[in-house]
Amino acid sequence: MVPLVERTIYVTDRFYDVVALSKDRAFAIGYGGKLIETSDGGMNWTVLQSGVDQALYSIYFSGEKGWIAGQDGLILHSGDGGKTWAKQVSNAEFTELDGSKKTAYLFAITGVDDQHLWAVGDRSTLVSSRDGGATWEYQKVKVAEEAGVAEELAAADPIFYDLRFVDQNRGWIVGEFGKIFYTADGGKSWVEQNKSLLEGTGYFDPLDLPSLFGMFMHDDQQLAAVGLEGHVARTTNGGARWAYDATDVGEIKMQDPLFDLEEFPDGSAWAVGAAGETFRREGAGVPWKRASIGQDVLTWMRAIDFSDQQNGWMVGGFGLIFRTTDGGKTWLPSQG
Repeated sequence: MVPLVERTIYVTDRFYDVVALSKDRAFAIGYGGKLIETSDGGMNWTVLQSGVDQALYSIYFSGEKGWIAGQDGLILHSGDGGKTWAKQVSNAEFTELDGSKKTAYLFAITGVDDQHLWAVGDRSTLVSSRDGGATWEYQKVKVAEEAGVAEELAAADPIFYDLRFVDQNRGWIVGEFGKIFYTADGGKSWVEQNKSLLEGTGYFDPLDLPSLFGMFMHDDQQLAAVGLEGHVARTTNGGARWAYDATDVGEIKMQDPLFDLEEFPDGSAWAVGAAGETFRREGAGVPWKRASIGQDVLTWMRAIDFSDQQNGWMVGGFGLIFRTTDGGKTWLPSQG
């Protein structure tokens, strides 16, 4: 009797992030410490040993060195192209009002090289490293001092969902309550940049701004972030002003969040979100529209990443992994 082929991807898998290192090579991470790699464009996937059973939320590579951030302050590091992974001490600990110690979940990790790294998570947590993760420093990012007392109390310790750095000094964080923070000194101090999102949008209270879950950075002037109700916030001047992109979603209004986006130099872009939502922008200044990937998706899609404008991946719930090799004209599921 021929034994059944052992599967590497199951309908019970939940994937939270994907990184495309080349046209054919990618890593996907998810629930329960799940970590898989393909080197042949998704025809085959290999399960790698993460050594943990916590959720893995975000993955970053600089050359052949990689880092993963996850549940309970988890940071994993690989120095051999992802073959083996080991824990690093994130120091993502905070003190509750009652004096008890808790460890923050880390939802995103990024860097500018293999030495300078940052990760963010709940309770306004930021941890950073200047030595490739050998040591991590914790800090709590505070709201702007000029904020009103009521606003400051209500928005205390917002959750941070994503971040990007353009160099060792300049970076952005996005998160709950539509927060957008900017640093020019490597994360030592931060200022808020989201107040311009109140202009002409129908939002009057900063606490009503839609939470932002994912970011994309072109350069030090052009960034975009996606969030609740399909909102896409954008700046073209380094954050001096942010505004929402136009959307054309038809009669069925967007109720669910977008989680992640990928943009290209010609202004075209993709975004993915809850309830199987996939959005497409054909070019700069063109409204976002719902896009079809050729089949119904009955779960959330959490992350999207392209190695170049033709070759990309999206991952989500039910163990779903889709790949395109033609810039999104067609998306094919990867079976594993």
